[in-house]
Amino acid sequence: MKGGSAAFWLKHIDIRGHGDLATLNQEGKYTWFADEEGKWTVRNDVTYWETRISKEEGGSGGPLTTTSNGKFIGPEVPFGYVMGTYHEEPVLLIESSMGNRALSFDFRPPSSGKSEEEKANEYCGFEYDAMVKGVHQTLTNIDKVVPNYKGQGYEIAGFVWFQGHKDKDVPKAEYEKHLVNLIQDLRKEFNTPKMPAVVATVGFSGMEMEPGHFMTWEAQMAVSDPKQHPEFAGNVASVDTRPFWRSRGESPTNTGYHYNHNAETYVLTGDALGRAMVTLHGGEAEPLTIAAKPEQHPDVETVFSDTVTGNFNKRGPHYAPEHSREMGQALQPILMEEMVPAFLESAFAANSRSNLKGIVRGEKPTKTLADIRSDLDTLIGYYDMAGIPEYEWKPFGPEMRTSNWSYYSFDPPEKQDFEKSDRYRDITFPEGMENWFATDFEPAKAGWKTGQAPFGRMGDKLDRRRPRCNGALCGCSEIPATLWEKEVLLMRQTFDIPVIKKGHAYRLILGGAGCDRSGEGFAIYINGKPLTEVNGGFFRYTGIRGAYLYNDILPEFEGGKVTIAVINFLRYTHFRDKTTYFGPHPDYYAKLVPPSGHVSLWMQEAKLSPATINAAAEKAED
Repeated sequence: MKGGSAAFWLKHIDIRGHGDLATLNQEGKYTWFADEEGKWTVRNDVTYWETRISKEEGGSGGPLTTTSNGKFIGPEVPFGYVMGTYHEEPVLLIESSMGNRALSFDFRPPSSGKSEEEKANEYCGFEYDAMVKGVHQTLTNIDKVVPNYKGQGYEIAGFVWFQGHKDKDVPKAEYEKHLVNLIQDLRKEFNTPKMPAVVATVGFSGMEMEPGHFMTWEAQMAVSDPKQHPEFAGNVASVDTRPFWRSRGESPTNTGYHYNHNAETYVLTGDALGRAMVTLHGGEAEPLTIAAKPEQHPDVETVFSDTVTGNFNKRGPHYAPEHSREMGQALQPILMEEMVPAFLESAFAANSRSNLKGIVRGEKPTKTLADIRSDLDTLIGYYDMAGIPEYEWKPFGPEMRTSNWSYYSFDPPEKQDFEKSDRYRDITFPEGMENWFATDFEPAKAGWKTGQAPFGRMGDKLDRRRPRCNGALCGCSEIPATLWEKEVLLMRQTFDIPVIKKGHAYRLILGGAGCDRSGEGFAIYINGKPLTEVNGGFFRYTGIRGAYLYNDILPEFEGGKVTIAVINFLRYTHFRDKTTYFGPHPDYYAKLVPPSGHVSLWMQEAKLSPATINAAAEKAED
């Protein structure tokens, strides 16, 4: 591919997925999860009941099937299938799972004790308490949970533990202590002194596991070793999940901390947990036969390996990695003659919901989104991969990102609890500042200051919330130049804008909040007219804040001088309405979220390709 042009290509329409259960089933694997018609089977003898993240009071669930926990299969499904096969009695699975949690903190059992600082933190041990509460509540209402329950009683037959990502770098001895206490505390809580417990180890990266996770693996394996824990001999078993790891290239996603969402990983983990539990109950269970992986050419193995696929980023615009750029010349015929035309045909179809249509035609959408990433970014990515950079977003106009702005910061009289996010709200402005965004407003006379962007703070310092942010259109890793003093920040400036050109798209980028759980609500005004208004920041995944310039506002830029005004709010939460900080800043981890904010603004221009303009015109005529 790197040596010349790809003058022809093959088109494969029904491309199979990688690592999802449907594809695995089509390949003849794990066929008990689907019937002959391809529909997912249901275990009416096994009830799945979720108590932690259910939106219903007391939990929710029903007969066990592959979709019991949503669109992703988890180990509870294959575990439940094994339990239903082994037990003659009806089986109830009570799940209390919450991701992004540590045994050493969130699930910390009572016997592990707490320091004074941990006692003061309401979240230390919270997940343990929530688990216990959920199980008791479910058992109290078992007649409403398990179909046809007739008061025959129940037996708590076992405990399953599969966790470890958030305890990376926790010393083996410490994690092991907490895991031992967890098992013993639960046995005491539910009056089951010998309750069988099976533990699935962490399996990240398989046999090439990082040292920080390997310490957790060692601790999880140790609890079932009768030499290290004779008290658990015959009633605790560990399952090594490292052989079940599947690379990103073999999986639906590259989210390693979710095992790349690979269904086979979860099927093998849950099935092994079930068979280990059968053994602890005195039964016999043969290991599941796993088909040998087909041999592949070493180059194919490399392409699908974590080393290569780990360079892909699942968030943000998917620009091509360097090794694909090197093939750009060879890929040009495929990209320019097949992919781009097909993409444009779909984007401008009559029933299309693509936002490219409005951007090219200058038609403002009815709904404003916090994230302004668009199909134009995807299209630019195609051109970029093909080695055609002339349609990329480029800086436009004067330097705004680090220029001096007039600004004013204040705390509004309309208070909002700090544990509540989405802080953009109706507020009372200081006297004389009601029209702070208007062109005739004079900030100097109103007592405003002048400061250089970016504006921001972390706590009481000129610091940034996410030191390791690498988002080109976020910039929140930059040290702010001017302290954002109070909750509300007003900023405005008049700029000399060059001539707006036809056949181009324009947008304003509001930096400082493209990261996961960052930023807050804002509004932007152009010459006193509202451009966009968003009431909250980003909770999940990176994005781009700002607004496209559509036909309704573009005339304001024809005069040359443009007054841009921005209102923004500080952030006080991390997980939506949670005030404990779990971000990458080392000074604040697991502590109260300090007041934080980061904002700067700049303008971009992108030339539209002739193919894009022609597609828009042709479909408009149709």
